[in-house]
Amino acid sequence: MASPAEPSRKSGRWAWLLGNPEAEALYMSPHLQRWRQLTDVPLMILAIGSLPMLLVELKHDNLSDVDQWFVNTVNIVVLIAFAVDYIVELRFARNRSVFVRSEYLSLLIVISQGVAVIPTLGLLGVLRSLRAVRLFRFLAIGARAVAIGGAASRDGRRLIRKHAASIGIGAAAMTWVTAAAAFTVAEDVGEGRRVHSFFDALWWSLSTITTVGYGDIYPITAAGRIIGGFTMIVGISTFALITAKVAEYLVRSDNDENEE
Repeated sequence: MASPAEPSRKSGRWAWLLGNPEAEALYMSPHLQRWRQLTDVPLMILAIGSLPMLLVELKHDNLSDVDQWFVNTVNIVVLIAFAVDYIVELRFARNRSVFVRSEYLSLLIVISQGVAVIPTLGLLGVLRSLRAVRLFRFLAIGARAVAIGGAASRDGRRLIRKHAASIGIGAAAMTWVTAAAAFTVAEDVGEGRRVHSFFDALWWSLSTITTVGYGDIYPITAAGRIIGGFTMIVGISTFALITAKVAEYLVRSDNDENEE
């Protein structure tokens, strides 16, 4: 049992791994609390939205110049957002030493994103060469997946109960991007290949999740077809949820008018 002077290591803003936020009381301040109220949702959206890009990075060298520019831009935006957030929170924290020990996942996001961005900028030739090393790439992507996944999981259950329709739309958007990223990995996607770019994969994912299925782009591998089937199921379920919410709203409006 940790004493107040020595908080448990199970605490922290992104303490999804161990789940005990008891140390927050030691470093929380009014300024920090207000900052988190403003930034929690945008950072969660950014964290969830950037996760599919980790799959695309597995085929980074095979992508077109436009796709590589897009992936690199996402990495830089995530790095800046979480770096600014960590610095501001450290500035507002009442006990900075406790904050640093507790918020290790927030710092891991910044470090892992920095590792991803530095080779892109090409500041050091040796770091650019590391990008081609498969083990280094997998380690970097794994660290970012753990850190960003931890950030994205915060308050997830409460938000789902409170914002079911919004979460449904967000899940559809997440599935759209994730399916495109998985399609890029599973299928022959790249410069001069069967599917030219990641943006073509996004088009396939959009037509699949809406169950339109134009057929101009389609999967030929078993993995790609499984991805397509999952995407269609999510699309049908999501739009059914949205339709139900709209119907519920209309019925509630009619009942309110009758009562008046």
